[in-house]
Amino acid sequence: MEDLQIVKTEKITVNELFSGIGAQVSAIRRLGIPCEIKHTSDIDRNAVLAYASIHCGLTEELINTYTEYPTREEMARQLTEINLGYDFQKNKPYNWYRFVNSKSKELEKYWLANKLSRNLGGISKLEHLDYADFWTYSFPCTDISVAGKQEGIKQGQTRSGLLYEVQRLLEKANKMLALPKYLMLENVKNLVGKKFKPQFDEWVAWLDELGYNTYWKVLNAKDYGVPQNRERVFAISIRKDIDDGKFEFPQPFDNGVRLKDVLEDNVDEKYYLTDTMIRGFIKHNESHTAKGTGSIWKPRDVNGTASTLRANSALAPTDNTILETNRCIQVGSLNYYNYDKMNRVYSKGGYSPTLEIMQGGNRQPKIAEPIAYVKEATKKGYAENYEGDSVNLEQPNSKTRRGRVGKGCVQTLTTSCNQAVIEPEAKSFRVRKLTPKECYRLMGFTDEQFDRSQTFSSDSQLYKQAGNSIVVDVLYYIFGKLFEVDIETRKETKC
Repeated sequence: MEDLQIVKTEKITVNELFSGIGAQVSAIRRLGIPCEIKHTSDIDRNAVLAYASIHCGLTEELINTYTEYPTREEMARQLTEINLGYDFQKNKPYNWYRFVNSKSKELEKYWLANKLSRNLGGISKLEHLDYADFWTYSFPCTDISVAGKQEGIKQGQTRSGLLYEVQRLLEKANKMLALPKYLMLENVKNLVGKKFKPQFDEWVAWLDELGYNTYWKVLNAKDYGVPQNRERVFAISIRKDIDDGKFEFPQPFDNGVRLKDVLEDNVDEKYYLTDTMIRGFIKHNESHTAKGTGSIWKPRDVNGTASTLRANSALAPTDNTILETNRCIQVGSLNYYNYDKMNRVYSKGGYSPTLEIMQGGNRQPKIAEPIAYVKEATKKGYAENYEGDSVNLEQPNSKTRRGRVGKGCVQTLTTSCNQAVIEPEAKSFRVRKLTPKECYRLMGFTDEQFDRSQTFSSDSQLYKQAGNSIVVDVLYYIFGKLFEVDIETRKETKC
């Protein structure tokens, strides 16, 4: 981590509404700013558990040794009262009382996580918030995202309508002469799209009347050192009595970090796609491959002259492996020319073979690259997918122009694992899902933070937590501008 110089901010207090796993506090602490979390507000019980483990020191040992638990009936009552674990599918509170007479540690675990994170639960249950310098309110995107039904921001009718609960709490703070100095909104790009921009403008106008100057911009995570194509709108509101009018969003940069830089070295077999899954995803139809109407692994010589490699080429999604590294590695043979050396195809991951007096005649050394033709609703109808790229598995028959292939990055993470990566020669070009740890890295969390969260979370929960979060690195640069912290471009990966 680079050296930081705090210019004006000695300590800030924060209220994190819709707090998730705490991307906001992660960014603030990474800046080196002393920070006190006054309160969080979230009803996702597993997100609260992850927050407490990442930021508040929750461990299994602490759960087992803590001595100040109330009665189990009281714990159940408190958790139910704040709607922790509310089930939106069944539209009813989570049943905490079923643990009252059991030997399960569920009540203790969640109650202590809630206490440590100072979580107030559902925002609609709150009468007011204690003063804090900074409020963050990344309200649910469920009803404004292009991936949803786009039912809009409707008070009391949609989850995105919870924005009006933020309005209610700010009005209450104004009456109490306790308006925060700063506000931060983050949401999907569609919030400022054609359909919802009028509502966003109304919100900004209301903030203006309340006494805030608001600065907003759509930022892409891939422009701030994270190999994820994730566009989000950010709005920073500064109270007019302290605003000097100098705030500006950070400028984009490219620090050279690509998807391959955040991948794990050793990955459990369970994350690899089976042959059946691959056949379902990659349409094995050679006659349409070149047109992009299907997908198939196809070797390609960089000079455009290679023919199909044989089965031992290590380019198909098989169990073939390359054991040698940093050497001249033959990965296949063209089986085309009479002269053996002309048929050899080498890995681009190794060294070049000894160069001879080639004199043309296709005697030049040949190297192989993997390529897949992935169907996209574009003018070409397909995209070329190479080693180090990703594929969105959720859109195999997409008719929209939302890209499926990420060039050296992943497309926007969602709450489920929807991304596959093309692995390099050493992994035989097999297709696998991103691991939960890789998703955490792509959201800017450290491996240490992931390990803490993994203690209490299943893979499905970890995927959901990452997809619902905000990219820490983007917040890092925004907050650096907001709090006037001198920072340099972060170069490290795999924190």
